[in-house]
Amino acid sequence: MAKRKAEQTEVQPTKKPSKSNPETSVSICIPTSVISSKNAYNLQQITTIVYQIAKSCTIYNISEIVILDVPEKKPEQVNNTVEVISGDKGGKKLKFNFDDEIPQPDSTKKEDVVTEEEDNDRAMLLASLLQFFITPPYLVKTMFSPTLNPNFKNILTKFKYAFKLPKITTLPFMNNNEIYKGFKEGIIIPRETPKVHRKNASKKVKAVNKVTVSKYVNIGESQALELKIQREIPVNSRVTIDLKNKTIVSPLQAYGIQGHKAAFGYHVRIIKQFNKLFTECPIPQGYSSSVYVNSDDYFGSNEKISDLTNDIPQFENSTEKKNNVLLVVGNYRDLQTSFEHDKANLQGVESVGQMFDGKLTIPAGVRIEDAILISLSKLYS
Repeated sequence: MAKRKAEQTEVQPTKKPSKSNPETSVSICIPTSVISSKNAYNLQQITTIVYQIAKSCTIYNISEIVILDVPEKKPEQVNNTVEVISGDKGGKKLKFNFDDEIPQPDSTKKEDVVTEEEDNDRAMLLASLLQFFITPPYLVKTMFSPTLNPNFKNILTKFKYAFKLPKITTLPFMNNNEIYKGFKEGIIIPRETPKVHRKNASKKVKAVNKVTVSKYVNIGESQALELKIQREIPVNSRVTIDLKNKTIVSPLQAYGIQGHKAAFGYHVRIIKQFNKLFTECPIPQGYSSSVYVNSDDYFGSNEKISDLTNDIPQFENSTEKKNNVLLVVGNYRDLQTSFEHDKANLQGVESVGQMFDGKLTIPAGVRIEDAILISLSKLYS
């Protein structure tokens, strides 16, 4: 009997992935202005932009994407006053008073700016789309369920263009020595809540307390997979499954690569304060170097900023500085605005330029999504 039990628990061999975790861990920070009204006219354009970012990040095995929430203000509309005057011959003329003072709007009226709720939606939409593109299709409805996050209440309707785009071919479980045959992404689901007898009740009813842990996992099959594990896992946990041994493994063991916090693909986080870009770094030792990439500057206005042109040195692409690199890609003015709003938490630092160890030069006038691919290709060259 003991011999038979040993045979049943024998670990089955699995294929080794062809990919390997890169020596250089790269994190990317992008502002929410990447999908602002000046860069994206509608949801379809927003989806296309985020899709391009996700593809670039999976090609180069990016470990983390940080979304810097930058409030977007709509441009002020100037209404020139028009005065009707009588002409010399009894006619009427229109006089445009360009030099007159523009009447001040009523202070009680709502300002023509994006509300805080809309800003939150923009950051959440960007983060959700980035996560959507690295989520297996059979897990989308579960991963973005409002029960997991109240902010996901209407998020599925915003994926209507994302569903139509091709699956990214550089995801860890694709073209990786057929690893998908031995490993799969899943999410822990509860068994049916057990029925109990209640006093003065003729039928069994479901227990009040719901199941919070389970050993059943949804892997996109017709039936849930029962794991061979001793301790049950909290419900709604995202896990990587060894199909042959019916156990949970790390993404690194399954695919050869993983993001920060043992994430499948890249790890996504949203920050509203600039200091949290560094203070909430998931790497215990912090980033080894922070590099700025100028982009989203279509008229070259950032070239007049002395901090950017004179104070930030060129980044030297040496192996000593490439352990945990942070690439900050975006318009310098957006970063400076976020820095100024959080200056109380950044004492001793005068400008956002002092937060960077170097800058990576790319062609001028490049959009943020294009700048990411260009800078990554230069970094890995």
